[in-house]
Amino acid sequence: MSDGDAIVLRRGRYRAVMQWALRDYGPMDCSAQIQVGELTGGTAGWFVDHAGFGTRRFGDKHAAWTAIQRLMGLHKGRWEQVPIDRRPFFVVRRSDGSRVLYCQADGDSLFGHWGRLRDRYWDLYGKAHEAGTVLRSTESHSGGFSVTEYTDPLDGSVRYWLDMVRGDADWRVVDYTGRALAEKRYEQCVENSAGQQHPYLGSDVDGVPVNRKAPEHPGMRRLPGGAYVAEADLTEYRKLYGPIPRGRRDR
Repeated sequence: MSDGDAIVLRRGRYRAVMQWALRDYGPMDCSAQIQVGELTGGTAGWFVDHAGFGTRRFGDKHAAWTAIQRLMGLHKGRWEQVPIDRRPFFVVRRSDGSRVLYCQADGDSLFGHWGRLRDRYWDLYGKAHEAGTVLRSTESHSGGFSVTEYTDPLDGSVRYWLDMVRGDADWRVVDYTGRALAEKRYEQCVENSAGQQHPYLGSDVDGVPVNRKAPEHPGMRRLPGGAYVAEADLTEYRKLYGPIPRGRRDR
């Protein structure tokens, strides 16, 4: 949401009064949560927290309620009042500052919480990722892992995008506020997925098995998940299965 001031909720400085969860949502959505309450501890106003769009401060209850109605309208489905619980807000926006941007397999992500803005926001993040700098990279026959430094297209902060592709139906993107943690998670993913029977095509992580790259087929695209798709069918593939993770040859 574009109005209100972006804030971080501090323990003991707010009082949540109501919360809703999205029900009967579509196949590419998640059970989004919205929480509203008063700011305390000397800070006047009301807050609205949406699991996908973050927390904003508003001057009064009326402005907060207007924002809630607008946010609810971004989603298909039914909103249901639920008990106040902060835990759902940390599933995609974690306490260490990392965020689950996309999760192709079962699981919540910001992509699934953006509702009708999903494609627009993902396009912004995809372009920002393309314009970023790849810092670490590992490629395999069934996917790969990489760390890219990029600029968040919404708030301008520098973050570190970790791509994790373990097959055609298992693409996960998590970004971090710091490079050290992103690289630590990257190395853990590479080491945990390494195997002598299926060596990597290339990697900058010491000690993992590496083998030469298999030849490409003319007129075909080998996706990061390992599947081969005709170049002419890529548009239809995206319509059916969603975004295609960018491998080295897509950069």
